[in-house]
Amino acid sequence: MLEIKGVRFEVEITRKRIKNMYLRVNGEKLSVSAPLLMPEWKIYRFLEEKRDWIYRSYEKSLQKQKRSLIYREGDVFYLYGKPYKLIRRNGKKNVEIDDDTIILTYKEDSLENIRYLYKYLDKYLLKQAEICFEHYRYILEDYGYHQVPELCCRLMSSKWGVCYTRKNKIVISSYLIHYPLDCLEYIVLHELTHFIIPNHSRRFYDIIERNMPDYKTSLKKLK
Repeated sequence: MLEIKGVRFEVEITRKRIKNMYLRVNGEKLSVSAPLLMPEWKIYRFLEEKRDWIYRSYEKSLQKQKRSLIYREGDVFYLYGKPYKLIRRNGKKNVEIDDDTIILTYKEDSLENIRYLYKYLDKYLLKQAEICFEHYRYILEDYGYHQVPELCCRLMSSKWGVCYTRKNKIVISSYLIHYPLDCLEYIVLHELTHFIIPNHSRRFYDIIERNMPDYKTSLKKLK
């Protein structure tokens, strides 16, 4: 255990066939990889020397968690940036949404009930995504691309959207349901622009900025 500015960090030490020590901060847990024969006092001295860095990393992770609206096991579920009280019940599959409450009924209390909720909400997210697409569809036509890409949703933890130009498809993350609509608008525009320019060059972002001047504000919300 290591205490820094009132925060008690749990220390997990893993010994490996390595020459140097490596440290990872995960919330209030410090994971240290150390050489096989290194004495414990040297490991804790190393941690003492890293106190400032550890606390900065810890604060940074807290700020990132505050910015993220993605559901993480609790009783609050965000829809387009607005918090709703999530109530889970056992029974026939169903979702009810009113002004500030979501009632999720599922046959059992497991991760599958949350997946069911996301699947249920995908149709609403797609409806909004189609509105965003129609708003920017002229961009494709201006560049001579006259096909209409298919829009679909999928739970993706590492990406907000993916463009498959050969399949003429755009996939957006179901997690976007948590964020304000301007974030969805940016992702749709971003993936749509990839049908014109496949990379993230200056020209790519020039097109985005010309059509959504404040896109950086939306992008910041997603980071």
